[in-house]
Amino acid sequence: MKAWLIYTAARLGIFAVALAVFLVIGFPWYWATIVAALVGLLVSYIALPKLRADVASSLANRRVVPERDEDSDFEDDFVDAADTPAPGTGGSVAPPVSDAERHRSAAELRRDED
Repeated sequence: MKAWLIYTAARLGIFAVALAVFLVIGFPWYWATIVAALVGLLVSYIALPKLRADVASSLANRRVVPERDEDSDFEDDFVDAADTPAPGTGGSVAPPVSDAERHRSAAELRRDED
């Protein structure tokens, strides 16, 4: 969260400085705002790559990884087994193997704990 605040403050500061410069030069306020926004975008893109990377990594770290369940494990194992021939079968496809039993026993343990 801190990286996001610093990055936002830096970008706003760059925009404010550019806007002040263009207003002092004598641009009309609407053109000064548009040009300052473009200059602020370009300068922040060039000058702030480290802060931008910090914000991106903090957002990626906050992302919740979905928990795998019995059905998705079974489907993944089924597809993997369909693509792999069973050893010693002369190239025929192996029967699907699943982690479904492991998930079932973990769910039973959680129910027993509650």
